[in-house]
Amino acid sequence: MERKLQITGRGKLSVTPDTIFLSFNVSSQRNEYEETIIALNQQVEELRIAVEREGVERKKLKTTNFSVRKETTWNKKTEKYDFAGFKATHNLELELPLEKALINSLLNKITQQLNDLDFNISFGVKDTSAQQQNLLLQAIGKAKENAALIAQATGVELLEILHIDYTFRELVIRSQRYDYPVYEADTIMTSDAAPDFEPEDIDLAENVTITWRIN
Repeated sequence: MERKLQITGRGKLSVTPDTIFLSFNVSSQRNEYEETIIALNQQVEELRIAVEREGVERKKLKTTNFSVRKETTWNKKTEKYDFAGFKATHNLELELPLEKALINSLLNKITQQLNDLDFNISFGVKDTSAQQQNLLLQAIGKAKENAALIAQATGVELLEILHIDYTFRELVIRSQRYDYPVYEADTIMTSDAAPDFEPEDIDLAENVTITWRIN
C-alpha cells in the first residue's frame, strides 16, 4: 500500500478597503401596473440625476435586481385575498472609490431629493488579483512547512507530490452591509449628519491541500 501524507495549508490576510458600494432599494406601489412602473422609473431617474450632479456617470449606477408583484390583503369577511395593487422594486448599486468628501456630498444630494430612500453601505477592494496570489502562496508555503515538520518529527521522507487540491474561485473582497435609514418623520440627512465611516480591514483566508508520497 502506498504511503501518503496529506496536509492542508491556510493563507491569511487582512486587507484595507479602497472601494465603497452604495446600495439603494427603490420601490413604488399603485393600483395600476403602468402607474406603478412609471412612478418607479421616475424615482430611479431622480437618483441617476443626483448621481450625475456629483460628477459620477449615471451608467455606474447598476441594476442588481428588478421585480414586480401583485399585492394582496386578507379579507376576514370573505375569507379571501383581495387585490391591493402592484408593487415594483428596483435594487441598484453604485461602486465608488473610498473618498469621504465625494461620498458624503453625494449622499446628501440623494437624501435631499429622495428623502424616503434608505441605503446601505459595504466596503471592498477593487483589484483582488494580488491578494489572491498572496493567499495561495501563503497556503502552499504553510502546507510545505507543516509537512516538513511532521516528516522530520515522525522520521519519514517526503517524496514527490501526488496531488494538489485547490478549487479556484474568483475572489470577491467585500465587508458586511451597514444599513442607514435616513427617513425619520420629516427629518432629512444634512451634511453635519453624514456618516463618518472608517472601515475596518477585511479578513481573508484560503486553503490548499497537498498530498505527498512518503518513504
